[in-house]
Amino acid sequence: MAADTAPRTLRVSSGVADLAEVRRFVRESVAAFGGSARVADDLVQAVDEATCNVLLHGYGYGDEPGEVEIEATLRGRRIEIRLLDRGVPFDPTAAPAADTTRPPVATRPGGMGMGIHLLRTMTDEVRHHVRPGGGNELTLVRSIDDPAKED
Repeated sequence: MAADTAPRTLRVSSGVADLAEVRRFVRESVAAFGGSARVADDLVQAVDEATCNVLLHGYGYGDEPGEVEIEATLRGRRIEIRLLDRGVPFDPTAAPAADTTRPPVATRPGGMGMGIHLLRTMTDEVRHHVRPGGGNELTLVRSIDDPAKED
């Protein structure tokens, strides 16, 4: 069966209750594009983390109303997932690399930087732009080709 290459879109409100829907959307999009379970797992983790950060930090821990639009597109052999929000602008690509030599819980309150580290390790590319009028456009790119399939 041929992959469905039509772009896909999901819009969720600014509540963590919508994260299950986000994970389902990513998994279904990767499958529709012909990606493996491993590619889906990587993107589900990265998109879940990015969406969580928008909902918790960009929209003030849910105190401010807002939504996140998630677009999944297949471009060649790469899946691009774009998150659009109107939250507080924040560029994860400008954040310093996390110190992975420190124990995660004891010395990193709240994980400090580990979510951004996750975005970087689960994807091939992370791009950020501040949207006109405020907010963020975060694009996560992952090759659809799974190197583990070649083993």
